[in-house]
Amino acid sequence: MNEKTTFGAYLLKKRQDLGLTQKELAQRLYVAESTISKWERGLSYPDISMVAPICGALGISEHEFFTACDDDQAQLQARQAQAWRRTTRGLWWLLAVGYAVALLACFICNLAIFRTLSWFWIVLFSISLAFSLTNLPLMLRRNRVPVCLGAASGSLLLLILACWIYAGGWWVLGGAAITLVCLILPWSWWALWQFYGKHLPELFTAVFSLWLFLLLAVIRAFTGGSWLFSLAYPIAAFCVAFLWLFFAVVRWLPAGPWLKAGLCSLTATFLIPLSNCLVTALTPEQMAPVLSDYFAWGRILAREDINEFSWVNVLVFAVILVVSAILLVIGLIREVNRRRDQ
Repeated sequence: MNEKTTFGAYLLKKRQDLGLTQKELAQRLYVAESTISKWERGLSYPDISMVAPICGALGISEHEFFTACDDDQAQLQARQAQAWRRTTRGLWWLLAVGYAVALLACFICNLAIFRTLSWFWIVLFSISLAFSLTNLPLMLRRNRVPVCLGAASGSLLLLILACWIYAGGWWVLGGAAITLVCLILPWSWWALWQFYGKHLPELFTAVFSLWLFLLLAVIRAFTGGSWLFSLAYPIAAFCVAFLWLFFAVVRWLPAGPWLKAGLCSLTATFLIPLSNCLVTALTPEQMAPVLSDYFAWGRILAREDINEFSWVNVLVFAVILVVSAILLVIGLIREVNRRRDQ
């Protein structure tokens, strides 16, 4: 079968699949019915200017036109894309209707009960915040991140203002300051991504590490107390150290996924025990379990009480430790095999 016959058979099949006669297809393409007949019998090819109209009339792609066969993968992707668009459109309308119903109900109730609008503004800006994070991204095609982030930031600040107007008090200064500091994190991440675009995982982690200490300092400025340097900063430094340890293993360690998973699991295994040791050092009155308690398996088997420390925690620690060891062994074996193959 030559190329013209193959193309003609494909054209005939697609036309019949759509339930079109040669005359109906010819009318859509503004050609003679005999022209369609010649194409389908393999007597001639369509002119290059007819490719787009034929593809539109038969619902095929230009790739399918020139190969004279269905592109199943492209059609599957097109169906999936269409299903995704329908799902997101339905979700958008579902959320929009839900927000509208909630606003209308709160508006009526606030007026009916209090004869004025008071707490309704709290509901309004709360829904505005939710709308900025759910519906608004689906409406935008360009500048989605800054527009949605700006709308969410404005809604959040207006929400705090509405709460202050309704409840009163000087807490609004602290709340606004803490909120502004919280907004620094996503805005700084966006600025790095938009204007620099290099080494983003490292920079994101570094910004988060510094931001955490700034947030604690601002909270301390409005709440008072001596807990910042004696308790908050040491615990924050401990958490940041473990964060960077996880990051170093995942990002920088030249090893396979099994070995990285084993090291991350081993690190996570000791996270809670070491944090309890830190808490014990900072606040001795808390009587948190020490690291040695997690290895007192003989006493656990004997069901003895360990400083009011549940044996379930020790059992979980032991299980995760064993899993970490298994992952490490598998990772080391795979690393040895990989280097041997090289």
